[in-house]
Amino acid sequence: MKLVKSRLNQAVVIALASSTIALTACEKSADVAPAPTEIAKQAPVQTSMVRQASESLYEDYAKMRAQQVSNVSYNLQVTLDNKSESFSGVAELHFDLAKNNQNDLTIDFDEGTVNSVTVNGKAVNFNYEKWFITIPASELTSGKTTVVVDYQRPYSTDGSGLHRFVDPENGEVYLYTDFEPYDANRLFPHFDQPDLKATYTLEVTAPAHWQIISSTRENNIEEQGDTKVWHFPETAKFSSYVFSLHAGNYAVWEDEFEGMPLRLFARQSLAKYVKTEEWFKPTKQSFKFFNEYFGVRYPFGKYDQVVAPDFNAGAMENVAAVTFNEGFIARGEKSTQAKMRLANVIAHEMAHMWFGDLVTMRWWNGLWLNESFATYMANLEINKASDFENSWDVFYSGTKQWAYRSDDSVNTHAIELPVESTGVALTNFDGITYGKGASVLKQLPYYLGEENFRVGVSNYLKKFSYKNTELEDFIGELGKAAGKDMKQWTQDWLYHAGLNTIKVNYQCSDGKITELAINQTAPEDYPTLREQRVQVGLYNYANDKMSLTAAIPVMYKGANTQVADAIGQTCPDLVYPNEADWGFVKVDLDEKSLGSLQQHINAIDNTTTRLMLWQSLADSVRDANLAADKFVRFAIDNIEGEKDYNVVRKIAGSLTTALRYLSTATRLKQKDYSDIYREVEDLYLHLLEQSPAGSDFQKLWYSRYVNISKNDKHLKNLLNILYGEQTFDGLTIDQDKRWALIGQLNRYQHGNYQALLDAEKVKDNSDSGVKRAIYAEVIQPDEKVKAKWFDVLVNNPDNLKLSTLRFIMWGLFPSEQHKLEAPYKEKILAQIPKLNQGSDLGLLDEFASNMIPSQCTAESEAELAKLVEDYKDMKSQVVKPVKARHQNVGRCIKALKLLK
Repeated sequence: MKLVKSRLNQAVVIALASSTIALTACEKSADVAPAPTEIAKQAPVQTSMVRQASESLYEDYAKMRAQQVSNVSYNLQVTLDNKSESFSGVAELHFDLAKNNQNDLTIDFDEGTVNSVTVNGKAVNFNYEKWFITIPASELTSGKTTVVVDYQRPYSTDGSGLHRFVDPENGEVYLYTDFEPYDANRLFPHFDQPDLKATYTLEVTAPAHWQIISSTRENNIEEQGDTKVWHFPETAKFSSYVFSLHAGNYAVWEDEFEGMPLRLFARQSLAKYVKTEEWFKPTKQSFKFFNEYFGVRYPFGKYDQVVAPDFNAGAMENVAAVTFNEGFIARGEKSTQAKMRLANVIAHEMAHMWFGDLVTMRWWNGLWLNESFATYMANLEINKASDFENSWDVFYSGTKQWAYRSDDSVNTHAIELPVESTGVALTNFDGITYGKGASVLKQLPYYLGEENFRVGVSNYLKKFSYKNTELEDFIGELGKAAGKDMKQWTQDWLYHAGLNTIKVNYQCSDGKITELAINQTAPEDYPTLREQRVQVGLYNYANDKMSLTAAIPVMYKGANTQVADAIGQTCPDLVYPNEADWGFVKVDLDEKSLGSLQQHINAIDNTTTRLMLWQSLADSVRDANLAADKFVRFAIDNIEGEKDYNVVRKIAGSLTTALRYLSTATRLKQKDYSDIYREVEDLYLHLLEQSPAGSDFQKLWYSRYVNISKNDKHLKNLLNILYGEQTFDGLTIDQDKRWALIGQLNRYQHGNYQALLDAEKVKDNSDSGVKRAIYAEVIQPDEKVKAKWFDVLVNNPDNLKLSTLRFIMWGLFPSEQHKLEAPYKEKILAQIPKLNQGSDLGLLDEFASNMIPSQCTAESEAELAKLVEDYKDMKSQVVKPVKARHQNVGRCIKALKLLK
């Protein structure tokens, strides 16, 4: 799982990192095409191909190499220490080279030093550019081949490859790996593509007090003075992107599940905050559920979970050694929502052990299925096997809304689409890959039958264990299990982009429905009309309640579907055509239903329906069909009447978003909405004060209140909370909450903000404290501060890691500081082409996503339109963000036009 994998999208990473900020592929099966080893034997490579010099691996070359090379295994020796900035190793590559090979052999290895290369024991001529080693075809002989590479490489600083972290609290060094999609070659030279699965043996020399964790459990440790040599036996066969190596003085906790060892690792300085029950309990629940559901027991022998510093994603599914973001370790009490998020991520990564690690996509066009399946299965496990309630409501509010927003954006794309290179694959960790794919998979049990779906999945895993697959393999097994032809469904849902909308039209006579139809429409640019099964919910108001009187299952398709089973039903006061959220579709309410919603939303006795109706209203604001001020007023009037936590979270999130439109209108002097903003500040404080002590509601309203406060009255309250002069029973102001207060006070330069920041930096010198202190300073509306940190961001004189640079970008130019940003506009735009010419795709993506200037004005929209054209030939890490920024400004302009 690399996004929000949970690469958690930025909002999720921010939420994990700090409440201060902004709150957070495949080989064809045997009956379709030969396996790679068979190709190597049956189809000798005859076409000459020269590899493109690039930081990325291209699919056409990878296909050729999968024919050139087969039966791969690696013997690895790695030497680590706690002092130097680099590591060394020896990689033995064992493989069969195809007969009649006409191509040079390339071995992926990113920006290291190659000391020597031998082939079958003899030194050979080779060429090393900074991304791969080339051995001329003339130096090679067909058949069994051993290549040995002696090498060195600097540790990574961007969270990928083999990343090095020095704990500022105690000087301890921690190392971990993160490889997806194409960074395993930053640990050792090899063939870094998913369809060249291999086995691995590993020997690691490291400081004696370190823990070493990899894909198998060590079978021998030798003591050699101040070092130890760890020996790891041969692994099962899997792709290199899920191999791993973690090292350092990690604290370790142990448990077991049905005789299988479980371990949890974290930095020593975080050990006191680790609550092992939050980790081991959902781990055991997930194992029990997946072993039974898949009908294939977990195949890798042991299960480690490593909480890693500087980790950019939410987590990563390395075989038997999963890595997690440190944001999952809280320095205070977690909400139920936060605990559920952790349990969900644990389940997501575990699902990958079967779907991704055991059975793997051939190429990165299959990334969506890998991630979508794990996302769906994690939510299914939470729903059926965990202690958490209303989990599908959480899925709807989070993952599914991410999918809807992505599919309704200028960057939408088909779920299944060509992926030219690993660099392009990086940009597909998005709401389509995770959210829409998972939502579409969630439909299938309704479409095929729950047991048919489960049997199809189980048969797929059994048939293709330790192999690579294509989409057709998975869909084929589902279709066989259900006895259903899936071709049209696959074409409509997986190969065509776009979000459909449905609306119900109905007629009544004498209090009964005489006609009801579902009308389906599609965007002009994506005209596909789809088939899916939904429920039409009919609601009636009586005795102060709006209750469900009928839920009618319907398989709709095309532009119009008549719902015969509705005829004769009581004429409804409200109709919702996606009752219980069976379908992936946007709902346009009919006029009568909209009126009933506005009068009786708190009287609807189904929490999921209330949640979805609130979302419909929020969508109307985003689509400029409902004025933001009207939504804010409606939310203020109704939020106290809502008692369900998930619905309240949805209202609060949507209210805050709508309020941003009003703040923008105020800032642009279109109209002054300061009074309604202060009213919401007062409301959030009131809701905080009224919340039960220690409750999730109290945690929610505390966080919302801190993040929205900007007027003197409320900033003074934040100061009093920091000083301990204002308290709330059941709420502890832990270190993370203190940083949230410090950040907000510095953002608006309230009170003795700088002295408070300086004092807090002394109090908390942890890695988290260092980053949050930087953020709190960066966000100050001060010209000198902006100049200082912009220089650090662009020139990086201190070689700060990407995880730290992200905090600078998040805080540098918030929307209200546009005047401070203006002098840097041209410098920002000049920096993007420079980064685009480099090979650091992570930094490029973060910079383009966070730093492109924009305002909610026609002038800015025109400037961004020009940038879309100017940047169209750049890497997708630039193209996608600038297109999204342009679209969002256009949406904002339309939303402001509705305000009166």
